[in-house]
Amino acid sequence: MPSTALHEKTIEESFLLTKVGVGDSQAFEELYTRYSTPLYSLGLRMLNNPSEAEETLQDTFVKIWNNAASYDARKSRPFTWSVTIMRRTCIDRIRKLSRELDVINFEAEQDRDWVLPETVRQSAENHETRENVEKMMKDFSPNQKKALELALFSGMTHSEIAKSMEQPLGTVKSWLKRGLFQLRTTVTKPAI
Repeated sequence: MPSTALHEKTIEESFLLTKVGVGDSQAFEELYTRYSTPLYSLGLRMLNNPSEAEETLQDTFVKIWNNAASYDARKSRPFTWSVTIMRRTCIDRIRKLSRELDVINFEAEQDRDWVLPETVRQSAENHETRENVEKMMKDFSPNQKKALELALFSGMTHSEIAKSMEQPLGTVKSWLKRGLFQLRTTVTKPAI
């Protein structure tokens, strides 16, 4: 695009932004028509997800509408200003998604590490004393008994138990799985 045409386009878009800044919805629609496709493309490249890019585009245009009055033509061209808003909005979205993913992964890891069935845990915590549970584990191997005691009474995760006992995680999980199965069978066995 020749520099004269670019200069005229910049002046025209600056005027549109000025009108948007005073609440002109038709100017806003015109700006949306001009900028939505390239801004969406930027969002799609940054987020790699069409629905997230669409939401970010919507958030960006809300910000453009709310901040058009503060646009300063001496600092940047209108399109550059809009790209900066889109880019920052994408970065915010990436951070938010990353935090949500961390929370989901943390909760999933907790759920995965704590595989004790609710009925057994409730029985161990609410209906049986520690001594009774220990009596039920009298035939367990010493390592299996220790791993179960740590899981039931200290609330340690599988990883923490493995580290504490200096045993491979897979071994600890096997001890716990077999032990919990035996405990569940004993605790849920109907009284005769």
